[in-house]
Amino acid sequence: MVMKFLLFLLFFESFFTQAQSPYKPLTWANEAVILGGSGVGLGISFSLSSKTKGFTAEQILALKSDKIPAFDQFSLRHYSISSQKMSDIFLVSSVAIPLFLLADSRIRENVGQTGGLVGETILVNFALTNLVKEIVKRPRPFVYNPNAPMDAKTQRDARKSFFSGHTSTTAAMSFVTAKIWSDYNPDSKWQPAVWAAAVAVPVVTGYLRMKGGKHFLSDVLVGFVVGSATSFLIPELHKIKQ
Repeated sequence: MVMKFLLFLLFFESFFTQAQSPYKPLTWANEAVILGGSGVGLGISFSLSSKTKGFTAEQILALKSDKIPAFDQFSLRHYSISSQKMSDIFLVSSVAIPLFLLADSRIRENVGQTGGLVGETILVNFALTNLVKEIVKRPRPFVYNPNAPMDAKTQRDARKSFFSGHTSTTAAMSFVTAKIWSDYNPDSKWQPAVWAAAVAVPVVTGYLRMKGGKHFLSDVLVGFVVGSATSFLIPELHKIKQ
């Protein structure tokens, strides 16, 4: 779905004149590398996922929580369904964050280009997140928690702790919004507030994921770094150099 949307935006942009933009026009040749690489990553991750099996009861009992690093121990003590659901709300809502960019008339006139940059950020982050999850197959914190239900522990998803997709996605969406807005408004006095808000969304999401027993601190930190790095690099690669 994201791939089709990006192809539509490339077609859209090629036929409409843009207002002044800090970014170079999207071209089929340049975007093919990003789209192709992401597609390959997703293909590999889906193939690996189809071969992944859930834990057996014996494997779960054999796991030792004392081997978890001290900085990751916090998540072992928690399993909150309400926190999990709240983090899901943050995840779904974050996809709408870039819509705030439409409040800027210049960005609105370049909606095809802006939408392409946001879409590529989503796609690259999604590919990286899923590929690493399928390669690492780290048990989620709740697998070690005796208070968590066994049926949840034996699902394939219980092997996908590293790294946090909720955190990487909310970071990608909030940071790409802040990045694009800042590139259009480099001298704005609102920059500190915009970036503070961008940081707050994935930080809260990451905490909820830990409180829910879904992720360790290290999962959340890596997700934050990957999401924010992706959201910075995609626009920066297209930026017109002064």
